[in-house]
Amino acid sequence: MNRPAVERGLLAAVHAGLALVLLTPLAWAPETYHPFAIGKAAYARSLIAVTFALWALLVAVAPRWGPRPGAILAALAAGLAAAAVSAGLGVSPQRSLWSTYTRMDGLVESAHWFAFALVLAAVLRGPRGWSRLLNANLGVGLVAALVAIARFHAPDAPILDALPSESRLPRISATTGNPTFLAAYLQAIALLAAGFLVRSWARAAPSPGGAGRGRRAPGRTSHGPARLFWGATAVCAAYALVLTGSIAALAGLGAGAAVAAALYAWLGHSPRARRLGRRSLAALCAGAAVLVLAIGIRAAGSGASDAYRPAFDTILLERITSVERIGNTLRPRLDNWRAGLHAFAERPLFGWGAGNYFVAAARHIPRHAQGNRVDDHAHNVPVEEAATKGIAGLAAYLLLWGATAAVVLRHARAAGPREQALTIFAGAALAGWFVQSQTLFYSSSSWLQHMLLLGFAMRLEADGADRDGRALARWRTWLAGVCDGIARALRRAPAARIVLAAAAVALAAGSLAANRAAHDGAAAIYRAEFSGRFLEDLERSMRAFEPLANGPRAILFNNVAANWPVLTANRPAEARRLQQWTQREAAAALAAEPQSWVVHHALARLYARFATTDPSFAAPARRHLERSLELAPNLDPLAPPPADPP
Repeated sequence: MNRPAVERGLLAAVHAGLALVLLTPLAWAPETYHPFAIGKAAYARSLIAVTFALWALLVAVAPRWGPRPGAILAALAAGLAAAAVSAGLGVSPQRSLWSTYTRMDGLVESAHWFAFALVLAAVLRGPRGWSRLLNANLGVGLVAALVAIARFHAPDAPILDALPSESRLPRISATTGNPTFLAAYLQAIALLAAGFLVRSWARAAPSPGGAGRGRRAPGRTSHGPARLFWGATAVCAAYALVLTGSIAALAGLGAGAAVAAALYAWLGHSPRARRLGRRSLAALCAGAAVLVLAIGIRAAGSGASDAYRPAFDTILLERITSVERIGNTLRPRLDNWRAGLHAFAERPLFGWGAGNYFVAAARHIPRHAQGNRVDDHAHNVPVEEAATKGIAGLAAYLLLWGATAAVVLRHARAAGPREQALTIFAGAALAGWFVQSQTLFYSSSSWLQHMLLLGFAMRLEADGADRDGRALARWRTWLAGVCDGIARALRRAPAARIVLAAAAVALAAGSLAANRAAHDGAAAIYRAEFSGRFLEDLERSMRAFEPLANGPRAILFNNVAANWPVLTANRPAEARRLQQWTQREAAAALAAEPQSWVVHHALARLYARFATTDPSFAAPARRHLERSLELAPNLDPLAPPPADPP
């Protein structure tokens, strides 16, 4: 066997897999339940699993392509370990692992994106490879932005009419299914494109051989077409972000731009660069002041009768200048955050288990006049880390951001002008996501951008950007020793490499099978809603993928409860069959999630309906009602739904 040829082939396949993952924001699965969550998760997980298996085979052939040690990688691994511990000790390990069809996150999702970052940092080791991959990422971002713009200006165009949109003050979500997810993705694209544009005008650092300061570095790209691409990408991404109407994304974009300007004002290589940084920072501060003034003027001039009357045609401008709209967005989040902090205080060590925030928060959501809402996420990543993973998860989260900031700052200080530009704007994009994550949570698109940029930061760290940081250098020395020891052991034991590669291939096969099963389950739920064979397809969805079966089970319980009077009056035999079936499914649902107030709510309603024809169900209905009120004291499952505000 020609080992170099095999190594080159596997390396090329790994690079191709990594590039294909960049298409995740454009993926969706039509005719499935929650097509954007299902489509993106199944697509990204499948590709990451295959790419990871190919990388494991590559390492078995050539151990030099193994993991590269660093503090960022250690922090990522610590976060994944904290999530695994919290899942094992939490209220529902199954929910922690697999989440729901609605979100498709959980520990399985985190593990796949960790593998993506691990492989990125291992195989992309030079600036040229990273430049190609980041530009490919910008190409996908440009397509996503153009789709969003076309969706707004030509909503009835073929293919585009299948994408969602709101009719009143439309907020464009395009291929993400959620405007905030699209906006989080686009802010990173806009800042990265701006970074490449700034980089194209930066002077190359003097070469070791004494080249002049103004001489171009080998391979420097500053031609008109490239600048046109970067400029168009930045402008289109920013405009599409405006069409999403996301206040958090605008704050993230502004914060990222401010970070880039501040770093140039502080670390710019020339007086001109530092001067431009200061002026840019002053302009951004002036823009923020104008925005605050506009909010104040609009609040002072609006009465109760026209508080929600649109003042602008642009959805983002309308939302960011309206005190009422800002308040309606912020108030439920504040209640949610307070509930999460109370939940953290109850279980501070290991939390309630990754993915179980809705269980933790329901205990502390306050009662309001217009009813209550419990979110499945905190809409604040630090609060969710603390509530679901405890002190260890929160510490790993803070360590990750601290290590990332340290690497970006050290490399920005030590790099030449062109490398500094890309470092600063990559750091700015990360800062923008950090700001957004205070009111948002991860989706497949934001996972992609965060892990892609962390992989880039790991490359900077591994290339010695942290050489002046003694504490970080000690971390790297210790980690390097561990990794080198493992690499030496693997080189001396080819059988061990084969076993590890086989294990990676088996994990990839398991991931592919799970992704297919989840897709089939979501497709069956969709058919149940639209094909007319409701019960048959709902049962198929439960059997397709058992870890996510509680979603269709809740749909079954609620539908049987709603239709019970009609069933008993007109189809008594079918009613008896459904009664027996739902009881079996209820036992399975409680075994999977015994502390899910959602399950207890559905069963309280279901058994209360059964009790109208069979008094023996009154006691189970009462037990589930009492358990519901223990788990969610301010959410009465038998109370009528609150009326919509006028």
